[in-house]
Amino acid sequence: MIKNSKCFLILFIVIFTFANSLLSQQSKIDSLELILKKVDQAEKADLLNKLAKYYLSVDANTGLNIAGKALEISEELEQEKEHIDALQNIADLYFELSRFQPAIEFYMNTLNELADQNNVELNPSIYTKIGHCEKHLSNYESALLFYNKALSNYKSTTNENLIAGSYNNIGTILKLQGNYSESLGFHQKALKIFVKFGNQSEISNTLNYIGSLFWNISKYDSSLIYYEKSLEIKREINDYSGEAIVLSNIGVLFKDKGEFQKALEYHSKALEIKQKIGNNNEIAASINNIGSVYLKNNNYEKALEFYNKSLEIRQKLNNLFEIAQSQSNIALVYKNLNDFQNAIEFYNQSLNNLKKVGNKSHISNCLNQIGSIYAKQNKYDLALENYLNALKLRQEIDDQSLIAASLINIGIIYDEIGNYEKALEFYNKSLSIKTEIADSKDIAYTLQITGNTYLKLKRYKEALENFIKALEIRERIGDKVSIASSLKSLGSVYLELGDHTKSLIYYNEALKTRDEIGDALGVSEILNELGNYYNSISDYNKALDFFEQTIKLSKKTGEQFRLALSYRKAGEILLQKNKTSEGIEYINRSLEIGQQINHFELIKNAYYSLYQHYYKSGDKSRALDYYINYSIIKDSILAKTNNQRIIETQMKFEIEKSQSEISRIENEIDELTADKKIKDLEIQKQKNLRDLLIVISFLSVITFFLILRQFIIKRKTNKLLKEKIQEIDISNKLLRDSETNLKVLNATKDKFFSIIAHDLKNPFNALYGLTEHIYKNFENYSQKELKEYINIIHNSAEQLLELLENLLHWSRTQRGKMQFNPISINLAEIISQAIALQKISADKKEITLKSTVNQSHIVFADPDMLKAIFRNLISNAIKFSNPKGIVQIIAEQKNSFTEISVIDNGIGIAKEDINKLFHIDIHYSTSGTFEEQGSGLGLILCHEFVEKHNGKIWVESEISNISEGKTGGSTFKFTIPNK
Repeated sequence: MIKNSKCFLILFIVIFTFANSLLSQQSKIDSLELILKKVDQAEKADLLNKLAKYYLSVDANTGLNIAGKALEISEELEQEKEHIDALQNIADLYFELSRFQPAIEFYMNTLNELADQNNVELNPSIYTKIGHCEKHLSNYESALLFYNKALSNYKSTTNENLIAGSYNNIGTILKLQGNYSESLGFHQKALKIFVKFGNQSEISNTLNYIGSLFWNISKYDSSLIYYEKSLEIKREINDYSGEAIVLSNIGVLFKDKGEFQKALEYHSKALEIKQKIGNNNEIAASINNIGSVYLKNNNYEKALEFYNKSLEIRQKLNNLFEIAQSQSNIALVYKNLNDFQNAIEFYNQSLNNLKKVGNKSHISNCLNQIGSIYAKQNKYDLALENYLNALKLRQEIDDQSLIAASLINIGIIYDEIGNYEKALEFYNKSLSIKTEIADSKDIAYTLQITGNTYLKLKRYKEALENFIKALEIRERIGDKVSIASSLKSLGSVYLELGDHTKSLIYYNEALKTRDEIGDALGVSEILNELGNYYNSISDYNKALDFFEQTIKLSKKTGEQFRLALSYRKAGEILLQKNKTSEGIEYINRSLEIGQQINHFELIKNAYYSLYQHYYKSGDKSRALDYYINYSIIKDSILAKTNNQRIIETQMKFEIEKSQSEISRIENEIDELTADKKIKDLEIQKQKNLRDLLIVISFLSVITFFLILRQFIIKRKTNKLLKEKIQEIDISNKLLRDSETNLKVLNATKDKFFSIIAHDLKNPFNALYGLTEHIYKNFENYSQKELKEYINIIHNSAEQLLELLENLLHWSRTQRGKMQFNPISINLAEIISQAIALQKISADKKEITLKSTVNQSHIVFADPDMLKAIFRNLISNAIKFSNPKGIVQIIAEQKNSFTEISVIDNGIGIAKEDINKLFHIDIHYSTSGTFEEQGSGLGLILCHEFVEKHNGKIWVESEISNISEGKTGGSTFKFTIPNK
């Protein structure tokens, strides 16, 4: 209660201080305006400049008019200082209004005025501001130039904090250019300086920059670590504004991971702080962020609501750049709702504002979106024209990431008009760029759409390869929305290949993932697919269940098409099951919805289902009525299809007709690419010449020292030769020792393989003998006996599978093929996955699997190896536990490592046998409490993997003895580093 009271008091003081500062600000403005009326002309420019500065954060438009008057008066009276102040004020006010081009002009004019003064403090500050403007205009090379000028000026001073600030600015531009490793280097240099001086505010800001860098390359775990460190400092120093910014960044991260509830929580916390502070610009940004979460989760109504709120605030602030962003977002919602008229209208509004701002990157994004709307309307010539114009701008600013995105969109156009080879050509160009800049998320997206094209070409092998690669990347970065998409695509490929089992597995995984992230539309889509699947294999009960689930969910989401579709399919199954009244009701509902949304295909299919039912039931009159309606709609659809084909033919013709214009734009793009290459070659040539002169100078200097050293080296040669001979003798001895060790190791491995061969042979013999016996005497066995035999076969197969899987892992480690990629991972999540995999085995023996590991416990480990360790240790614990026992996993965090224990209350291990564990040359294996067999290889594998992490593994055990009251049990312990 006391803590809450303190927090409330602090917050009250902040809000009171802020309100007081606003009142104080207004009071100063009022005072200056009053004085202004009384002073003579010579003093007016100075007062007007002060007044303009006060208006900077209150009303930038008014401030601009005041600064303009100050400029006029100072020019008229030739007041040099006041003239410079006015120029800088106008530039600052233009920057505040996101009008970056005029801001740059006035900053440059300020620098010209200061040329004779050599102002070491003001000059670098203006260079930095010009850099900010160029960054907002996506002119990254120019931004880098000015940031470097500022850095050069600051280095001539002793202010290391300003130098570090320049490092951060340069790092931000390098990140935007895709030079991620260089960017990280500059941010780390900045961080080192800020840490040296204990500048907590800037330490926090730099951590936030690094977090943003890792977010940019989809390394979400690393990004979250830096964001949380930054957030912790912001809260310690009571930087509420900074705290809100970091909270927003974390919200964006969770949105990209598909964890929408967490994203909304963080954005809501940020909004709450911003509302208390009263920063309307930041309030609008948070409302916009919340809208984006709803958009990604397909909740268009909510997305539109928040985007409109954000736009309303931004229009009052008259910030053109932010207004354009909100307009683009609203357009995107309308695009997803297929309301193309509103979408185009809002994109054009956004485009007009962006042209005033002059940001080529955002202009290209807008053109790109307009192109995508034309593509949706099958106006391929207009779509292609907009895509190519966007690409041209992106080539001009040399944004490789955006260039790759444009190539994808152009590929999609060719895909839509059936020119799949041309589409694949553009996809591969895009993939090449994305691979070069290591953009994992976009690489996965490109692989996904490439797979879709191969699927259309019925080249299933290539489709499968691309979908699997995309899924692997998406699972690595944890993008759940995209993971679900990849899983569904794999399900579709396997369905085409006729592998219904794998298809069903992937569809179910996709359903599970969609459900986890709360994507109701995605869930209903998969439910419908599963209904279709079971319907196709005549499992009507399961099909009906999935269609009923789809109906229920579609009602919640308001997705009318899928609702009508599911009603009809469910109705047809109900009619087959002789539930006539219910079936007719469902099909009529489908018909009503189809008529409401004017969807001819839905109407046609509903009429046909009703016709079939009444025809089969002998009601020929009704059947005829429905067949007539069906025929009318069918003819309408045919006419519409023919019209669509004519339109598509016209579109293709238009593309061919516009080919000269398209070729012209493509040629311009090629020229821009060539110009860039020539420019790069010229720069490289200059660098080479400079490097040559440096090398010549360096060689001249060192030649003298080489001659001098020659005599000394010659004198030492004999001594060195003697030492080398000694080294060779030692090396020869080491080689002999190594040869001996290798012989011992090979003998050990030979013995190990003979053990494994023996362990493989037993279950294989059992399988062979038992299956042969059943085959010869099949008719003599009852169902119960057959079921028992099949259970024995299944258990033998399980043992074989476990042994072979461990053997595969072990052999890969021995051959150096097992990649070791440690990352920061959540220990509780890994354990939860391992428990889920072992649950069936545990349930057979009624064993409880329990983990007490903290949900936020982080370790630094290879995820695949750690999963294998837990799988083997938990499997081992279940094997040697008595029925109704408990297997418990605990973790204790030490200074630099975590000690993990897997505890069972089973039969235990004798002390003399403990030393036999983890040894490849000793065959130690005993049967479990249900006579489960093992090879001991699992523990050897655990030992290998733990050692890979520089950890240790050991056993503490006690043999159970009922007569002495000892319950027994074993505890397998191992260590994993925290960092």
